Amino acid sequence: MKVLYLTFGFPLPTGDSAPPSDLKQLMEEFCHQGHQVDVVTIDERKNRRPTRLVQEGPFQVLRVRTGNIFDVGLYEKGLGTVTIPWLLSRAMARLLPERRYDLVLYVAPPVTFSRIIQGLKRRQPWAKTYLILKDIFPQNARDLGMIRNPLLFAYFRRQERRLYRLSDSIGCMSPGNVAYLRQHSPEIPADRLEVLPNTRTPGPDTGLLPPGPLRRKYGIPEQAVVALYGGNLGVPQGLDFLLQVFEANRHRSDLHFLLVGRGTERKRLAEAIATKGLTHVTLLSELPRLDYEALARECDIGMICLDPRFTIPNFPSRVLSYFEIRMPVLAALDRATDFGAMLEASQAGLWCLAGDLATFQAHLDRLAADPALRARMGAAGRRHLEANFTSNQAYEKIFKHFRFASL
Repeated sequence: MKVLYLTFGFPLPTGDSAPPSDLKQLMEEFCHQGHQVDVVTIDERKNRRPTRLVQEGPFQVLRVRTGNIFDVGLYEKGLGTVTIPWLLSRAMARLLPERRYDLVLYVAPPVTFSRIIQGLKRRQPWAKTYLILKDIFPQNARDLGMIRNPLLFAYFRRQERRLYRLSDSIGCMSPGNVAYLRQHSPEIPADRLEVLPNTRTPGPDTGLLPPGPLRRKYGIPEQAVVALYGGNLGVPQGLDFLLQVFEANRHRSDLHFLLVGRGTERKRLAEAIATKGLTHVTLLSELPRLDYEALARECDIGMICLDPRFTIPNFPSRVLSYFEIRMPVLAALDRATDFGAMLEASQAGLWCLAGDLATFQAHLDRLAADPALRARMGAAGRRHLEANFTSNQAYEKIFKHFRFASL
């Protein structure tokens, strides 16, 4: 089967400092199962690289030079997002003119892929289309006050509905996402919706490690219990609450906080940590992948934080990297997500509502004081990952829709 994968982000084969992408691992699973995968993705103007078609491992990858999208202002991000479909379509027509596909996979957000999908369905009506719905846009942006203009919201909402209409199947991150779409987009046929959670290809089950060389390398106290936040440092994460947590624990020497990542809120976080003299907090930029993975294994608690203003169910993908290394989870969540229910059912961590400092602190104290509890929850998370969130399981769920006679 020939597969086309459209995405805003696809890690480079070398020099990539980020942990492995869950969707790249899913595409690798398609290749492992004998399918041919072409990838079309963006390469932001600030990277100063031309549009190019290259072979990267098992993938043929078309990297298209576009406007800037990540870590830029809202105006530049919006303009870049709107122009990307035209740029990708033009590059595909020039560099992939003869390619024919059986299955087209794409991720939302963005919702502006609808123009490309419509063109592909017109030229290749036999191709099946599958939307991997990572977030519900534009409602998520309106929740956070990032889209206030009703006309702009209406424009993106039309794009969203158009994308749903063009998709033969829609994979949602959780049952809560499916329920939300059935309520707010009832025009979608029910049989097009299914749960397709974030997934991962688990590595060896070596678990956490005692404090060692990576803590020393990055100046992390070896005797402290370390609570790690690894991932995007942006508005959706509601990181002001974590600043409250840091301040509440500023005089403790037995507890240290480590943040690793990039995002629009990183600079503000760094300034607040420095201004307030929070010496028990370490903020690092993206690390070499091997360093990050090794340093994470020397930590004790994995933190998740979501903005309390969300009205849509979010399911943070970062939790799977915590599950993989047997790290117990401590989460501060909004009221809309069903992630907390999953955490309770799996017994892999503790959670509270974002803003509930007293409960979060009680959970933090409990985890910090009880290594046996951390070990039990970490083991439960690893079991839950292997039972429910592997790349192979996601592959099988998608592929069952598209069993072609030629295979």
